[in-house]
Amino acid sequence: MTDQLPAPESGIAGTEEVAQAELEFGNEQDRKFQRRLGWPTLAAMTFSGMVGSGWLFASFYAAKDAGPMSLVAWCIAMVATVLVGITFVELGVTRPIAGGNVRWPSVLSGPAVGVMIGWVVFLQTAVGTPSEASGLLQYASYWWPALIGKSGLTGLGLVIATLVLLVFAAINYFGVVLLATVNNLITIFKVVVPFLTVILLLATGFDSSNIATGGGWGAMGTGSMLTAITAAGMIYAFGGIQTSSIMAGETRNPRRDVPLGTFIGLGLAFVLYMLLQTSFIGAVPHDMLASVGWHGLNFDSPFADIAVLLNLGWLSTLLLVDSVVSPGGAMFLGTGTAARNTYGLGQNHTFPDWVAKVHPKYGIPAIALGINTAVSILFLFIFQSWQGLVQALGMFFAVGYAVIAVAAGVSRFDPRLKVKPWAKGLSWIAPASFVLSGLIMFWAGWSEVRMAVLLFLISVPIYAFQMTRHKDLMPARSIKVGLWFLVFMLVIGLLSWIGSFGGGANWIHAPYDSILVGIVSLAVYFWGRQSSLAWLRSEEAADTAHRY
Repeated sequence: MTDQLPAPESGIAGTEEVAQAELEFGNEQDRKFQRRLGWPTLAAMTFSGMVGSGWLFASFYAAKDAGPMSLVAWCIAMVATVLVGITFVELGVTRPIAGGNVRWPSVLSGPAVGVMIGWVVFLQTAVGTPSEASGLLQYASYWWPALIGKSGLTGLGLVIATLVLLVFAAINYFGVVLLATVNNLITIFKVVVPFLTVILLLATGFDSSNIATGGGWGAMGTGSMLTAITAAGMIYAFGGIQTSSIMAGETRNPRRDVPLGTFIGLGLAFVLYMLLQTSFIGAVPHDMLASVGWHGLNFDSPFADIAVLLNLGWLSTLLLVDSVVSPGGAMFLGTGTAARNTYGLGQNHTFPDWVAKVHPKYGIPAIALGINTAVSILFLFIFQSWQGLVQALGMFFAVGYAVIAVAAGVSRFDPRLKVKPWAKGLSWIAPASFVLSGLIMFWAGWSEVRMAVLLFLISVPIYAFQMTRHKDLMPARSIKVGLWFLVFMLVIGLLSWIGSFGGGANWIHAPYDSILVGIVSLAVYFWGRQSSLAWLRSEEAADTAHRY
């Protein structure tokens, strides 16, 4: 395929000149952010964003859903995340602006796509932070049982979780330097405790016969293994992949620091999750597994409960302490990065312009931070349980990843791009990432997909309303340009309804339903790519790009 837009000239030769051009990207509000972060801090942030409540619960829910095949599910999730990471880094390096994941699509695929994906990212924000608060209190219920009931947090638990959210928002208010310093300290603890847990479980409680006792490798079926990618929290666990790119607007040298921070953090997290899953599979007491099977396992504080059963009481205590530190660290970081996302929603006009204001002293999006905190508390009261929150969040992550794949696929053909592209192979990486995102959405199951599609459709009247207020920035042409995204969500919903996953009608049996989703996703990717290229050629794109 030959694109009509020429690739930008690579006339910027020196590394310092490239970095300077990257730092100049953005508008007046963007330049109020303090560029203080290097790659070690970004790597710590990425790792911390991945190793929150996910490490405390994901291995348990994955084993419960997929048994030993959960190890394969982690590998699939990792491949998808690497591809997603490349697309994020490409955009973070070439367009280092705060809240880029909601602003890049506006520039490259038009305002309609920008508003729709902005709404999805806001839903991620609304669900992500309270999920960490819920996970923190679920482990803390070991000491304070009144926090957790049969269906999730009790009234007391909801009050305590609300106070936690307010405290973490208050700390974030004082700027990116404090955010980075506190996160670096927490990350040390978050590295030591999980790896110590792996070593002790492998040394004292590993029983390889658990695989046969549970029915063998494939006892749970391929469908359960694929569903676990979303339902068990794997996509959620790797959600921190976007952290470095979102923070690129506060990075000293984006071309060097964003890729290093992203993939060092991801690599360390993947090794940890594979070791945790292996140790959990082998450490479940043999008699318990023989009695109830993988599906019948029931732990409130999985690794701490296993430690008690193995007579490692001191490890259980340490894990319960870490159950506060790990989710707390992820929640602290998530509160900060989510504020940058909502700042971006003001910049791309999903939300009113006054949301995109940066505090002149602390260099943080204070209004966005306050909005996020209020909405997070609301969603905490709606979902209440950790698994309910992360199932919804994994679905929204996949939707966001799909749109970023299209944006990355056309990024280098933007005639306004000032710097050399970063990634090689995007001609196949971007469509592969899009297809995997579509499959992950589908594998989440009909019960999750239908809710996500219904929530997504709220973005349509939001765009219509903003179009009446910003006719110069929301041209009618962008509706046609962004139609592929709306159709994609509706088709995924339809295929989920008639497919075999998560309560679907099973009119199309596995694996043919997944194959069909893959083919449809690939076709939609190229539709979205061509629509985005057409947008970049238009006068409207040139007129509105500087506002995002």
